[in-house]
Amino acid sequence: MPKNFNTIKRYLTDEEKFEEALLEYNCERFVQIKPVYIYPEGYHEFTPEEMEHDDEITQKIYEAEMNDDKAEADRLRELLTPIGPMPIINIEKTLELIPIEDRQYFIDELNKDSYEETVIMKCLKCDFEEEAPYDIIEECWMDGPYPIGYCPHCDKPKFVPLDIYNKKKKK
Repeated sequence: MPKNFNTIKRYLTDEEKFEEALLEYNCERFVQIKPVYIYPEGYHEFTPEEMEHDDEITQKIYEAEMNDDKAEADRLRELLTPIGPMPIINIEKTLELIPIEDRQYFIDELNKDSYEETVIMKCLKCDFEEEAPYDIIEECWMDGPYPIGYCPHCDKPKFVPLDIYNKKKKK
């Protein structure tokens, strides 16, 4: 369906493009290629206790947000375990693990201008706003000039793209 609203395009980094290509490549292979990572200074591997703690805090943040208690949600966010820098795929070293005859596929993927597209959605009822992946919005879009979804905050079928929200609120 043609889009009657704006989307946000973010071009993928080479690491993201390579990771997507490797995921697709591994789906078709019996022997999986595992990426080689670079672990930046300050990288921290979460312990099971930290993961359990963060799961509990995340649930409490969700409950606070559902009760419109932004101050409590912000306070709880401060209790989450600091993430630190994430590991980065070492493209050159991982490429060495791939059979020579398959390497061109990865080089072609890296040379593409790949991007992800998102849409800012906003509720006409409660004004809740969230950025969502366009491919998911498109998949749920049944008919009409623009997608309408259920708001994750108030659960009303009034969740529309921000452009549409602005047009409707001006009327």
